[in-house]
Amino acid sequence: MKTSLRILVAAASLGLSAVSLADWSNLGGNARQNSLAAVAGPDAATATWTRSDMPCLIAWSPITEGHRMFTVRQTYAWAPYEPPAVDARVHCLDIRTGVTLWTFDCPFEPDDWSTVVYGARDGRVYVGRGGNGAASAARVHCLSAQTGAVLWVSNDEVRTAANEGIAFMDDGDPIFASHNEIRRIDAMTGATVWHSTRTCSVSGHCGPARDGDAIYIDETAPSGQRISRFSAVTGLRQYSSQTMPGFLNQNSPFCAPGGFVFYLRSSNEGPTIDLFYAFRDTGSGFELLWTAPTRYEPFARHGVTPDGGVTLLSPLGHLQIRDQQTGVLRAESASPVLAAHGFTSSLVAVDSRGRVFHNNSNGAGDVIGDLRAFSPTLSEEWRISVMGMNQSPALAADGSLLVTGTDVLHRYWSAPCANADLDCDGAVNGRDLGILLGAWGPCAGSPCAGDINRDGTVNGSDLGVLLGAWG
Repeated sequence: MKTSLRILVAAASLGLSAVSLADWSNLGGNARQNSLAAVAGPDAATATWTRSDMPCLIAWSPITEGHRMFTVRQTYAWAPYEPPAVDARVHCLDIRTGVTLWTFDCPFEPDDWSTVVYGARDGRVYVGRGGNGAASAARVHCLSAQTGAVLWVSNDEVRTAANEGIAFMDDGDPIFASHNEIRRIDAMTGATVWHSTRTCSVSGHCGPARDGDAIYIDETAPSGQRISRFSAVTGLRQYSSQTMPGFLNQNSPFCAPGGFVFYLRSSNEGPTIDLFYAFRDTGSGFELLWTAPTRYEPFARHGVTPDGGVTLLSPLGHLQIRDQQTGVLRAESASPVLAAHGFTSSLVAVDSRGRVFHNNSNGAGDVIGDLRAFSPTLSEEWRISVMGMNQSPALAADGSLLVTGTDVLHRYWSAPCANADLDCDGAVNGRDLGILLGAWGPCAGSPCAGDINRDGTVNGSDLGVLLGAWG
């Protein structure tokens, strides 16, 4: 234990930041909802497998744990919503092969909505039929990630939709949020731990982000919106940010270590209103660090880079990386990344090398979206086009980039880097040590970041291998 503490102190003195475990556990990839993965993504647009036998009307997010991927293939979307039993089946696929391991049809009750895979953690997958703009409430079904068997059904219903996502506590408890409530559910029993009220400016896209004891959500304020902090332990509202002017917003906040909280407040109201906000949570309030002009992007999910950057779109549609603390422009794409038809809704995944995978889809089932891979300096490396690419991509624990469209599912993957080179930059150094220390302890899934010897735990054995390969 003393050795571990000395290692952690040494890492802190080097300025190394802990990186979350490598599973893509929820819509934003991790509890902070910042789309940053602890693994290196693929080097080229070479699919190792493709499934074209699972067409759907709406393609929802791929969620991963270990070598398993969980996703919904929605085949029915008409009103009034009276679907057949298999309208929105949960599919569990083997990430390595694309083979279906199991399926689950979530029970439908009157006034329910389409099935959602909320997230996966610690061998459990959370699904339900809440949503439809918070109009539908339904109980959460907790499934075994290995078999799909029902482990429990929640005591209370939630209204969380597929576009809101959830955030996990360190002990695995899921945090659900919707238009007018936040709820923490016990991961072992399905009982409600606490329940709080809130008011989002719209009836969807009101998801939570968590960092330590803080849960960040957006709320309405006179003539605008604000970011509010709730206690993850008690559920009590603690304090809120200044008001950000604007009629409404359709994006959720995300955060980064160091108290940084980011919010894309854009609703097509002009250059003085459509702004990207960066706050710092001081522990007693929110300090506004900077704002930047941005493009109108409803339903977008941007992310952070491992070297302290944050992504957003310029008013003209160029992908940018700005410094988290100062807002200084670090990099910008040479060309716009806008959707060919309709509005653009950015969805990103950022790998451990700082490469950004950007999806410009607007979620429409019959519209082709572009997925671009950018270097850390936002030089475009490759591009693919996929029909109906609604909530992709996701980066799995083995570095697989998973893309779900209405016609196909793809896995893009490159062979892993040399043993202890965890960020695949060609050297074993402090960045790799930071990744290993950030994953210290038992793995939530297998494999996980830092588990070099693949024994299911990140510990001194892995550290010894890394230090032996240093340089």
